[in-house]
Amino acid sequence: VVNVQTQTSHYYGPYSQQQNSGDSIDSGTGSGVIFKVEGDHAFIVTNYHVIEGAEQIEISLDSGERTTAELIGGDALTDLAVLSIDSSYASVAAEFGDSSSLRAGEEVIAIGNPLGLDFAGTVTQGIVSAVDRDVAVTTSAGEWEMSAIQTDAAINPGNSGGALLNTAGQVIGINSLKISDEDVEGLGFAIPSNDLVPIINEIIE
Repeated sequence: VVNVQTQTSHYYGPYSQQQNSGDSIDSGTGSGVIFKVEGDHAFIVTNYHVIEGAEQIEISLDSGERTTAELIGGDALTDLAVLSIDSSYASVAAEFGDSSSLRAGEEVIAIGNPLGLDFAGTVTQGIVSAVDRDVAVTTSAGEWEMSAIQTDAAINPGNSGGALLNTAGQVIGINSLKISDEDVEGLGFAIPSNDLVPIINEIIE
């Protein structure tokens, strides 16, 4: 998921008059999951902070194709957003699993685009470190205490909005944040599938 914004640069013309030039640039990247294909539309869930402030949203697919997405809606507080692309780009959709069945110690896999599209589709493996972990989050809509899945699977900038999968290949969480500190390792957090599914369905409705 590519967040495209206009960058304004300033320069002076031959008569010393200040002029502006607006160029569209990729201001940030994240990840997303195609979770529903219906009619002409394929729906993608990602984190709200990935697309926040975007003037245009583009999707870079696993095939290497790139297309423009429509923002269906989002919720800054729960950090979830739903996008739509033409269904011709999506032959299948991911399946959600039951996050309430997770137990500490179970193996999980994270998929995403750490550090941008140069490392697109990176897969990392880890375990569920804890379930129902309360994490204080500061969003543009205010403070929020997220009940999250804690994992030690490597999650880096750009992984936000990507899938956390169980061993059956089902999406049991959307990777959302990590605690980043030089003394900290392996503290990543995902929004549980059972919490996010009702929210994204409400956004579509």
